[in-house]
Amino acid sequence: MISDFKECKFLIDYVENYCPNLLTWKEFADLINIRPLLTQERVKLLDPKKRIFKWYTHGWMKDVNTYPPSLIRSLLDEIVIYLSDMSRSTKNINDFASFLEDQYERHIDAHIYVCRDPNIEHPFAAHFDMQHNVIVQCEGKTNFKVWKEVEDHSIEKQIQLDMSNEEPILDVIMEVGDAIWIPRYYPHQAISLTPRLSVSFPFNDTENTAHKDHFEDRNWVTL
Repeated sequence: MISDFKECKFLIDYVENYCPNLLTWKEFADLINIRPLLTQERVKLLDPKKRIFKWYTHGWMKDVNTYPPSLIRSLLDEIVIYLSDMSRSTKNINDFASFLEDQYERHIDAHIYVCRDPNIEHPFAAHFDMQHNVIVQCEGKTNFKVWKEVEDHSIEKQIQLDMSNEEPILDVIMEVGDAIWIPRYYPHQAISLTPRLSVSFPFNDTENTAHKDHFEDRNWVTL
């Protein structure tokens, strides 16, 4: 049975070495070498210049709206990029998403965030999300600051928040395997201290709690 908009308890937390070996640079490189995976719907270019890119397409391509891997690789040195709908991209990510689905009884996605140059300013700056997030540091080091929930939840106030007069309730240096739990509407800011690779697992706080059969198929095929 599907229940009526059940609220789930989701509290801010931080745990060191909670999920080691979730994703490596090599595994991520393997993913971006799969051109059909790099759809414009999945790959989010956080480009402050808002450039539009064009590339050659050939007759064998089933989806011409996929980024060439060489373009993605070059952009990784210039901007922050994330890939959405990646909860089945590797077995480890799939297994962790399944664990979260069991724990919170919500549909779980996975967003892979990449910042190869720590001097790049994150375009969101301090911001809040409309969903809860569990974030796992996979490579590098990141300073995460989290502030108390803001009163104004409107999307117009979601990014580029000025938190200079507010003391963070959590201020940590995340290293490989560390995980942080950030409730929705809690402003947070990620500052890369080194080249960074992380995975965010977002889910809605208020939604129909689905039967297990309605979750993502988490069976992992082996032959």
